[in-house]
Parts: sequence; structure tokens; C-alpha cells
Amino acid sequence: MLPLHNDDGDGKRAIEYYRGLILAAEELKAEGVEVNFYAWNAHINADVSKILQDPNAKKCDFFFGPMYTKQLPALQSFAAANNAKVIIPFSINGDPASHYSNVFQIYQEPAFARTEAIKRFATQFSDCQVVVVGCDDANSTKGDFTAELRGLLTGKGMSYTLTSLATPNDLFVKAFNPKKRNMVVLNSSSNNSLKEAFRKLDALKTAHPELSVSMFGYTEWLTYAKDYAPMYHKFDMYIPTHSFFNADDPRVQKLMAKYKQQFNCEMMAQNNPRFGIMGYDHGRFFFRGFSKMGRDYKGIYANNDALQTRIYFGKVGATGGMQNISAKFIHYNTNKTMSIIEF
Repeated sequence: MLPLHNDDGDGKRAIEYYRGLILAAEELKAEGVEVNFYAWNAHINADVSKILQDPNAKKCDFFFGPMYTKQLPALQSFAAANNAKVIIPFSINGDPASHYSNVFQIYQEPAFARTEAIKRFATQFSDCQVVVVGCDDANSTKGDFTAELRGLLTGKGMSYTLTSLATPNDLFVKAFNPKKRNMVVLNSSSNNSLKEAFRKLDALKTAHPELSVSMFGYTEWLTYAKDYAPMYHKFDMYIPTHSFFNADDPRVQKLMAKYKQQFNCEMMAQNNPRFGIMGYDHGRFFFRGFSKMGRDYKGIYANNDALQTRIYFGKVGATGGMQNISAKFIHYNTNKTMSIIEF
């Protein structure tokens, strides 16, 4: 129940996602899992209540969609009345998993993702000296992140220091602990701030090579990796994200080749995450689960073999639905390798 058309970006992303679902279903045939698809073009102006008059809608165990918030009430109500589940893979407003018991919300709202990343930060780096660096970026959107992080660290009795990219080097070093690993967090995600931070930290390490310095970044910085990978490795960078795929993974390459062969085109390279891989991961997760548990399926297991989008659901309140709570830190190791820390 998605905008399955080629008229705009929403439609093209939804089609690629749907194709990923198809590839997952075809692969699972070897495991004895049979999937029957019914697909509707729920474009932005579509009246979902009219679409649901199609008799085939009542045959569905679950619906993938919708993409647009205004279409959710009708779809959710119909699904609840017919003992079906609604799987929401994309951004949608209103926190539906808090309100509807039959909803599986895979997408994580920014505030939710921020809080989860901060909780995991505090656990993963509990032995570090946290150094929060101001960047004098009037357009920064990361003030909420560093404010929430500082609040949690204070509540846990963990130490942190405050400094700035504008601080003279002889004072900048005073924010760092020579006896601990120092975890640097900027209050800006901009390219310019990151570039200046590398320059500042380079000077720091040159003058004080004995200091242990790591960095914790923002999801946006994954898009800078081609330009900054050497610096990411040099400063032991950790980047939180929900979706990440390794283009060198043979399984990813096999799926990409299969997609091109079957649909006579490549997945859209400008999109991160790749929607075809997303659909493939989601399909394998739900098709397997429903084939084993039927409509009683609660989504309680982790797809640890996911190529890009790991799923682990937690129930929202006593009467709500299920929210994906998985996350990962992409770690650029100092030995020039990469690793993924899953949560």
C-alpha cells in the first residue's frame, strides 16, 4: 500500500523497496515460505478507504505502508478489523506505534533515535573522558544532542569537559585527560565544523602524541566518508546510524547483481539507505516470522543477517504497537579497518 509509480521520488523509492520485497520472497521459496502479493498504488492523493474496498485487501496478513500520514487511520482501522498488521517502513508523523497495537514501526523518529544513541553512548564509553566541543555554528541542529548527552552524563555521574574550536591550543589541551581515552563530540554536524575539528585535533596530537583521542559523530557524516575516511580512521571515529551496508560484502554484491538482472536497472545510488536492500531485509524478516507464527507474530527476534537494516522490536507501552529499537555504531578503526557495533 505504497505510491507505486514513477512520477516522483516517493514513487521511485517505493517501487525499489517493493522490488526488494519481491527478491526476498523469491529467495525464501527455497525455505518453503510462500508469499502472495497484492499491490496498490497509494499515491499522495489516493483515498485508501476506497482502495480497501478491493476484496483482495481482506486476504492480507499484513500491509507494508502507507507512506503518507493522512492515509494511516483508514489502513490501520481496516487492518485491525481484519486481524492484520501494518508495517510502516518509512518516515511518518504522529508516533503511530504509541497509539495502534497492530502497528510495526520500523522507521525511528529523530528524537527517538537521538535518545537511543545517547543511551548506548553512555554504556559503550563509560570509561572515557567526554569532550564536548563548541563549533560556533549558528545553523547547527545538534544542540539538542549535546544538551541531552550532557544531561545523561551528569545523571550517571560521568565526567565531561567543555571547550571550543576557537579556544587557543594551549588551553584546548586542558579539556583532555592524559590518563583516559578522550571521546570528542562536536555540537555541529556541518562539513566545515568537521574539517576544522580535524585540523584542531591534528595539532593537538602533534603537540601531545601521548593523548588518546577518539571521536563520536553524526549519521550525516557517513556521506562524507569518501572524502574523510583517512581522518575517520586516524581519530578512531564512531558514527551512529540505523541503516548501513558494506558495498564490498559479497552478499550485497550478489543482491545488487540480482536486482539489475531481474529489473534491468541499478538501485538508485543517490539514496542512503538503499531502498531495494531495505525491502529485501524487511521482507526476509517479516515473511519468515509470519510463516512460522501466523497472525500472532510479534516480531520478537533480531535479523542478525540483515544486509543493511537490522530490526529488533520493542513494545510501546501497555497497549501500543511495536517500535524498532535497533541501532549500530560504525567504527572506523585506527588500523584502517571498519567494524559494526550492533545494539
